[in-house]
Amino acid sequence: MSLQALGIEYKQLTQTRAATMRVTLKSRQELPARLNELAGHIPQTHIAGPPFCIIQFITSVQDGFDAEIGFPVSAAMEAIETADTIGIKTRVFPPLEVLSLTHNRPLDTLRASYGTLYAATAERGLISDEFAREVYHDWNKVELQFVLHNWPKLFAAHLERVLGPGASGRLTQGLAQPDVTSTLDARFRWTQAMLERLERAASQDQQYDVVSSCAHVFPQRQIDKLQAVYAAARARTDDPLDAIDAVIAFMDQDPGWGAKPYREGRIIYSSKAPRDAQAYENAQSEAEKKRAYCFCPIVRERLAQGMSPTFCYCGAGWYRQQWEGAIGRPVTVEIVKSVLRGDELCQFAIHLPQDL
Repeated sequence: MSLQALGIEYKQLTQTRAATMRVTLKSRQELPARLNELAGHIPQTHIAGPPFCIIQFITSVQDGFDAEIGFPVSAAMEAIETADTIGIKTRVFPPLEVLSLTHNRPLDTLRASYGTLYAATAERGLISDEFAREVYHDWNKVELQFVLHNWPKLFAAHLERVLGPGASGRLTQGLAQPDVTSTLDARFRWTQAMLERLERAASQDQQYDVVSSCAHVFPQRQIDKLQAVYAAARARTDDPLDAIDAVIAFMDQDPGWGAKPYREGRIIYSSKAPRDAQAYENAQSEAEKKRAYCFCPIVRERLAQGMSPTFCYCGAGWYRQQWEGAIGRPVTVEIVKSVLRGDELCQFAIHLPQDL
């Protein structure tokens, strides 16, 4: 069924200035009161649109929703910066591409509409950044927004950055870039062909730089935690590897990080936990197990169809963001194991700089 027939609309959101507040919500039923609280700190003449809520998927919050609520405000409004106990501030959100579905029923019935939206995106192999956005036109009219991670667009931009001006045009010549309406098969074939062309045109270091730079955007708030732990540990010790171990220990006790990494010398090893742990545990075949393990909607149903393992540099980019953010220095992430190579899991080796 087409996106239009499902009531799903592609939208390009412009850069938005907003007054926001970070909150942990037990349920969406708390939203009206929390948004009223926020509105009380904003001059009404400067509110420029309906309220919204951004819900983070990668978070240390276990009980409830890790959310940022806000109102668009006019450019003329002066910045708000309240006391930390309230935590209201103004900030500018970059342009976003979204798939939007309007839910015309009460807040407590959102699950079915989310199911429709996310099933449609999975069917097309579309990737989201690690948060969802909701806009409240009223409490019985909620716009659900799947925030698109435009992988083909990022890939083209990083081809230009790494290989030089004109590289994107040369490598994509004759291949139509997929869009939100493209089928999963078309998206898979395009990605497969582009990686083959990249491997012929670029060194392995260049391949790594291009593809790892296309990874999902890891939440900056989470990276800031790693950076703070590393900086505090470096202030206590002259041994940078002790500071790395402090970060690993933090990741082990904080719920927002998944499987615990481990360090051997100047190399940190990280493995992804299965996407669907129950299906992985109950799998009756190797193919089922790998499908339950893999996070990528483009390849997990087509693991036997010849996608280059270079694609897993995209997964490597997840760890690149974490560790470069933590230590403030470049790292190189090696693919050690990959389901695209026939392994049961994906494991990455993060190589720390020698002069850390």
